[in-house]
Amino acid sequence: MGDLTDNFNKEEYACKCGCGRDDINNDLATKVQMIRNIIKRGIVISSGVRCERHNGNIGAVETSSHVGGWAADLAYKGSAERYQLLNAAFQVFDRVGIAKTFIHVDVDPTKTPGVVWLYS
Repeated sequence: MGDLTDNFNKEEYACKCGCGRDDINNDLATKVQMIRNIIKRGIVISSGVRCERHNGNIGAVETSSHVGGWAADLAYKGSAERYQLLNAAFQVFDRVGIAKTFIHVDVDPTKTPGVVWLYS
């Protein structure tokens, strides 16, 4: 079981560069747990919190919600998993991005709500 929510640990949201930054927003973590509860299976968080250095190293925009701990990318394999994640995400989040291998969700209060975007 998780130390952050029922099924997730802070470590799963920590910056992937190994710096130890793991200050994920609690509202985000609660909502990702809600997705997990809806789909009734595990979710891999491919990106959570990012330090500014890691964010720059991967070529993400400076205003990325990951830097503030407001965002998570939920990995999927195949169109059936993508459909399942999207269906659940739209029940919980009002900011969703769709990429080839992940679904981005965030609760960033500085960004426009009620949007869906595609990554090229």
